[in-house]
Amino acid sequence: MPDVAAPRLKFLDTALFAIVMNIGLRWLPIAAAVGPASFPMWALALLTFYVPLACASAELTMQFPGEGGIYGWSRDTLGPLAGFLCGWFYWFALMPYFAGILYFLVGLIEATFGVSTHDTALNFVLSLAAGTLVLGVQAAGLRYGKWLTNFGAAGSWLIFLIIAGIAWALALGGKSATHFSSGPFLPKVNFDTAILWGTMVFAYSGVEGIAFMRNDIHGGIRTILSVFVIVGASMAVIYILGTAAMLVILPQAELTRFAGLADALHAAFARAGAPSYAAIAIGFLALAQIGGFTSWFAAGAKLPMSAGLDNFLPALFARKNEKTGVPIAASLLQGALMLFFVALGQAGSSAATAYDFLVSMSVITNSLAYVFLFLVYIRRSREARVPGAWQPPGRGATSLVLGVMGLVGTILAIVCSAIPSTGDPNPGATLAKIVLANLAMVVIGLALYWLADRRRRIAAAAAERIPIL
Repeated sequence: MPDVAAPRLKFLDTALFAIVMNIGLRWLPIAAAVGPASFPMWALALLTFYVPLACASAELTMQFPGEGGIYGWSRDTLGPLAGFLCGWFYWFALMPYFAGILYFLVGLIEATFGVSTHDTALNFVLSLAAGTLVLGVQAAGLRYGKWLTNFGAAGSWLIFLIIAGIAWALALGGKSATHFSSGPFLPKVNFDTAILWGTMVFAYSGVEGIAFMRNDIHGGIRTILSVFVIVGASMAVIYILGTAAMLVILPQAELTRFAGLADALHAAFARAGAPSYAAIAIGFLALAQIGGFTSWFAAGAKLPMSAGLDNFLPALFARKNEKTGVPIAASLLQGALMLFFVALGQAGSSAATAYDFLVSMSVITNSLAYVFLFLVYIRRSREARVPGAWQPPGRGATSLVLGVMGLVGTILAIVCSAIPSTGDPNPGATLAKIVLANLAMVVIGLALYWLADRRRRIAAAAAERIPIL
């Protein structure tokens, strides 16, 4: 039975979808904890990672018209095994990422109502409730899900404007908690800087995910190109100015990676003389996080569906709901794995340590997929282009340079994210969890590929023995 045509996203919907999908306010406290030295790092990550990624995504989307995005690009360029591993890494990276969002979201909910974040049972129950909500919205399809992502985009900008506005008023009144003139603007070589680079690469990633939605977007590649520019500009504004605003509100020493954003909102409204409004703002921030969560959950479900179409995963993952076009089986599997990582992150760890673990897992696994993406881009830079396809100024030579830049930045992010936190009471155990979880992911992926390849070989051998009538 043919798929029912799903409603297409218009330009405004696509721009809002991409903004909430790719911009995460929860990265601001990680940057603010490094101090003013994070400003040049944000700019460096924008130029050496986001720009290469956006250009690669625009070119490769034009060269590969089918669904599958990064997975299809790697498969058709580097071969089926490389393609499957790229898609497997990319999709699997979303599981600790979703778990990290849930962890952060639960912290915001508890901060809103003044509940302790040390109750692991309560954390898991709230994570389950938030995950169920997202699954329900995903099952309803883009027709309804887009309103939650649109609200998430508006909520992110609202929270950003609140923080920036209060910080601006404090700075004008000479009440800044940080003296920016004294710097320092050169980052130190330590864990905070290492995890920041990995986090920045992750924070600037995601625009290639729009390629998964290309058949759901009205206007095709022209809309996508415009959205890439808007998202890049929005990222630069929110990340750099947002980090500065947090440092105006709170001194660097009082900012933490896990609770820093909620702490900054409490301090901002307290210093503005309206402490009771902090809970409302944190509530809006939580809804904005749910919006971003929903957009990525929808895009992520597309990838195992594509893998199912190629017979690497069971055919069940290729099936869509006839009314909404949503791959239900893939969505349910994502939800189950997401909750597994919530439980794994909490095992034997404090809330802050578990959050660092989930961030590191997300960055490392996701970056492994980007290694494939930039290798594809480098190889394709030396080949003939599709007539009329978009290219950056300088064409193939520029694409080659951008591909190498992106690859180097990605490898550095992997190395930096594997460094245990200096504040972790059990750094060896955390590193072991990261290594073993990634090894398990690779082994499971290779096993699935081998089983699928074996099925194909058996089917091909059986077909050769069937006499042709």
